[in-house]
Amino acid sequence: MVINEEIKAVIEGSAFLSLVTLGTDGIPHPIIAGKGEVVDDTVVFGIYKMEVTQQNLAANKNTWVVAATMNSGPKGYRLAGTAEIKDKQLIFTPAKIDALI
Repeated sequence: MVINEEIKAVIEGSAFLSLVTLGTDGIPHPIIAGKGEVVDDTVVFGIYKMEVTQQNLAANKNTWVVAATMNSGPKGYRLAGTAEIKDKQLIFTPAKIDALI
């Protein structure tokens, strides 16, 4: 499992999460995705608009999520993986996680 309990606590304790996809031109498209819920080894986001993000994912599923919190001291992680749109949700599956703080 890539997402352990400490990483889950940071993800779910973040005031907001940043989500980055790549445009067809290779330019990163960062957004504030709001809250994410850890379900098994994925992070699930509700979709509110996200038109460009959805277009990007149709062409390239590579995605990054950045989570940070001050709960119990500063902690942050960058998660790299893939995402897909399913049932009006963005489902992100991390393959690699790096500590940022």
